[in-house]
Amino acid sequence: MNSMNYIGLDIHKKSISCCVRQADGTIIQESTITATRHALDEWMRQLPQPWMAGMEATLFTGWIYDHLVSGGALVKVAHPAYAQNIQPTSRRQSKRLPENIARAGFL
Repeated sequence: MNSMNYIGLDIHKKSISCCVRQADGTIIQESTITATRHALDEWMRQLPQPWMAGMEATLFTGWIYDHLVSGGALVKVAHPAYAQNIQPTSRRQSKRLPENIARAGFL
């Protein structure tokens, strides 16, 4: 039986940071991809199955959400006020945001 993999996405204008965690919390992949449909397609093809993703609502979330869902993905978007609860407190810790989103309770 395959257990669910949880993916946290940190969306930026030109890039997307990703963290893939297994159900037991083990991080199996961390990466950054360019924010293009082609890069998303390539990234989704190599993901371990099954998976679901979560991301914070931003100006750039809409097209990414639509593209992932059109490919059959289960994606949840968190309101920015909720995401503040999982947001890192310093700039140095912000590199861990995708990991924190993957670990968050809304997934």
